[in-house]
Amino acid sequence: MPSPSDPISMPQPPGPRKPLRLGLWGPFVIAGIAVIGWSLAWGLAAREVDRRLEAGVRSLAAQGVSVEWSAKRLYGYPFRLNLDLTDLRVATGGTSVRIPRLETQAFLHAPRSWLAAAPEGLTFQRPQGGGVEVQGQRLLASLVAPKSGPPRLSLEGLKLTFSPAPGARPFALASAGRLEFHVRPGPDDQAALFLRLEDGAPTPGRLLADLGGGGAVSAAVDARLDHASALRGAGTAPALAAWGAKGGRLELREAGVTAGPARLSLASPGLKAGPEGRLEGRLSVTAAKAPSLLVTLARHGVLSPVEAAGGMAAVLMGKSGGDDVRLDLDLFGGQVRLAG
Repeated sequence: MPSPSDPISMPQPPGPRKPLRLGLWGPFVIAGIAVIGWSLAWGLAAREVDRRLEAGVRSLAAQGVSVEWSAKRLYGYPFRLNLDLTDLRVATGGTSVRIPRLETQAFLHAPRSWLAAAPEGLTFQRPQGGGVEVQGQRLLASLVAPKSGPPRLSLEGLKLTFSPAPGARPFALASAGRLEFHVRPGPDDQAALFLRLEDGAPTPGRLLADLGGGGAVSAAVDARLDHASALRGAGTAPALAAWGAKGGRLELREAGVTAGPARLSLASPGLKAGPEGRLEGRLSVTAAKAPSLLVTLARHGVLSPVEAAGGMAAVLMGKSGGDDVRLDLDLFGGQVRLAG
């Protein structure tokens, strides 16, 4: 038993605990997991893009469309999917397009919406006229591919120039300030087609130049296409023939061409395609400066001299003053005839 003089020993409190590191390292662990997950998601998305590209090439090959390139690059981590193709060549039925460099891009959160640019221009080959090189301040395209149904497509060019390849026939236009083309899918396998041309400069000696005295050319087209999914095949003519065999029909809701003082308005309730892949049907043309129009069409072989003379007679009998007139033309077998 301790004496009163002995010091009393008090229990010692436990020492301070070391601070937990979880609060310090937790955010870094979460961030690391997020980075790993995002990287895996980007890698899977990139592989899916590559898979769809190869599957699309095989599908087009089965339809007679050849797609080739010399180099492919897929990049854009972490937020984008960038696909660049070098020396891209697409060919079918005597028609081909070559793009030295195609740059495409989509965001990771929207892998079915793509933008594309051709910074070095492109060259397209006509079945009979030869090649034409296209350069411009901007050559862009956008494509939205839904999970089902046809895609939405837009093409746009600014300050374009058209140069025929050596030995090729001149193109109808030498340049254009703006050119747009849009395809919008609709219900019941329909598609709406829109085209707009602004500030076009016609090539001297070609139809548009003679038609408008060398003046600026502009055009606008609003059309509707039935049985759009049937429009496929190796080349324009086979594709149109297959589309026509399925009952395809093209309705020109509104179309107009202005070349200098000449003005044309075109409409048709329905054009179809024959077995040879040529458009057939009734086309109504409302023309300003109709006499000079008929003479020019005959000079370029669009109308025969007899047809042009018949059209001139219709102008003279149909109007007592002025020269604006409506003409009904029949397209058949690759020829244009004045409707009776």
